[in-house]
Amino acid sequence: MKINAEQNLENYRKGIEQLNAHLPNAISEYNRFTGESFEGGEIDRPHKHLMALAISIKDGDEASITYHMDQCVAMECTDQQIYETMVVAAGYGGGSAMSQGVTAGLEILNQLRNR
Repeated sequence: MKINAEQNLENYRKGIEQLNAHLPNAISEYNRFTGESFEGGEIDRPHKHLMALAISIKDGDEASITYHMDQCVAMECTDQQIYETMVVAAGYGGGSAMSQGVTAGLEILNQLRNR
């Protein structure tokens, strides 16, 4: 199965829009909460997305890997920072996280860097 990073991002956006049509208050509160949690503070925004990327890789959540990878690329995280994040995920999540990082993670990173 080939991963399509742009399609993953679009599917996520469309899904949120569809759910928002039925539960606008819930989606509004979710967006408010997540927006606030990723604002810069003592930990800057890029590092928060790197943390979320590690969690996404550990959990094997391809949609979240794509979203947070996209944010990391947009915030000019280096490839080395992303690679180290993948290794941290594997250090905590073991073989499944390593597999997710070197397959989905690297494929998504390559697609987003080359768009």
